[in-house]
Amino acid sequence: MAKTYQLDTMVSPSSLLARAKKAAYANGATLLGDEHSGRFSHEMAKGEYRMVGQTVVVTITDKHWLLPWPVVEVRLRELVR
Repeated sequence: MAKTYQLDTMVSPSSLLARAKKAAYANGATLLGDEHSGRFSHEMAKGEYRMVGQTVVVTITDKHWLLPWPVVEVRLRELVR
């Protein structure tokens, strides 16, 4: 079951990408893409992202059943602050 989050941010796309790449590396995830769009993969979740103005649109396409949706949302919001 896919779920999409629209997260407003004041962080520049390049800074946000650098932060996301650092978090992905630290957590054993793969992140492929640029400041406009891309995809990510981890053993607990997979998905894609795109920037629309100052909004990051993240779609989780696959999620491990042990990972609750509220935890996913909190982690995403922490990343874009």
